[in-house]
Amino acid sequence: MRPADVFVIVATLLAWTTLVPQVRSIIRTGDIEGVSVTWPFIGLVSNTAWTLYLMSQSLWAATPSTAGMALFYIVVIKVLADRHAPLRRAFIRGSLWASALATVGALFGWDAFGLVLGWSYAVQMAPPLVAAYRSASPTGVSIGSWALITIESLLWGVYGWLLNDLPIQVFALTGIVAGTSILIRAWTTRRRTDQADVRPITSSETRL
Repeated sequence: MRPADVFVIVATLLAWTTLVPQVRSIIRTGDIEGVSVTWPFIGLVSNTAWTLYLMSQSLWAATPSTAGMALFYIVVIKVLADRHAPLRRAFIRGSLWASALATVGALFGWDAFGLVLGWSYAVQMAPPLVAAYRSASPTGVSIGSWALITIESLLWGVYGWLLNDLPIQVFALTGIVAGTSILIRAWTTRRRTDQADVRPITSSETRL
C-alpha cells in the first residue's frame, strides 16, 4: 500500500463523520443560527463532481469519500427542510453551480474540469463562512463538525502533495483556511456569549 493510500483511507473515514455533529446539533436543538442553507446544496453538487473527476483519473481509493459526502449533504438538506429552513434560493444556487461545472466539463474536458474543481471548495466554503460571520452569534454552527472538516482537509492536502495533484492541493488549502476561520468565529462568539451570561456577584450577594 502506498503512503498516499493510507492518507486517503484515513481522510475518507474522517470525511464520513464530519457532518454528524452538525446534523445531531440541528436535530437536538433545532438551532440553525449561522448555518448556511446554501452550503449543503453546493456541497452535494461539488462532491458529485469530485466523484466523477476522481473516477476519470482512476483515483479509485478517493472516490468513496466524495461519494459518501454527497449522500451526507442530502441528509443535511433533509434535516434543514424538517426545520422549515428557506431552501428555495439555495436549491437554485446549487442548480446554477451544477450547470456551470457541467458546461466546463463538456466544453473543455477533464483537465479544465479538475482545475475548476480545485477552486470549487472556495465556492462551497464561501456560504458557511459568510453565514458564520454575518451572524452576531452563530450558535447553530457545530464546532465539532468544522474541527473535523479542517483536519480532513489537512489529510487531503498531504494526499494531493504525495500524488502531485494540484486540484486536490488547492481543495485542501481552501478547506483548511475556511474551516479554521469558521472555528475561530464560532469559538470566540460562543465564549463571549458564555461570559456575558455569567452575572457578576455584587457585594450584597457575597457570602462568608
